[in-house]
Amino acid sequence: MEAGTARANRWRHRFLSHTSRAVYGTIVATAVIAGTNVAITDWDSGEFLATLIVTLVVLWFAEIYSEVLGDRGSGSLWRRIRRAAGEHGPVLEPVVPLGIPLLLGTVGVIDEATAVLLTLVVAVLALATWGGIAARQRGASGLMTTGAAVTSALLGVIIIILKTFH
Repeated sequence: MEAGTARANRWRHRFLSHTSRAVYGTIVATAVIAGTNVAITDWDSGEFLATLIVTLVVLWFAEIYSEVLGDRGSGSLWRRIRRAAGEHGPVLEPVVPLGIPLLLGTVGVIDEATAVLLTLVVAVLALATWGGIAARQRGASGLMTTGAAVTSALLGVIIIILKTFH
């Protein structure tokens, strides 16, 4: 029974780490899209999508680089890089939900302004979802889970508001 408990705890730790990195990537992506939207009004959805992807990939590389620099563990350099790349992979995940509205704008299903606005709405919803999942996985009550979801969503809203008035 203890082996099963240890395995469940390892999974829970990995999932929570995954959740926090996905939140981090979503916050960065939200700031980039909101800030770029305010600064550059003549971009199309494809340019926003490319900026989103490049930003998150650079963030991922920076996370890997800093992890490897601080890693004094054993193993070859390539092994440490692969381990860090896997651990920080969730930073890239916001590209999917946030990229969908931008892709729809790129192919002409929705107009450019709607695509960017919808991307920001999706970012806030993603933050709420990740915040709620993290709280629930930590054993929070329903009220605490709701509080975590709302707090996470508010981070996105605050970023958007701050970037809008920049």
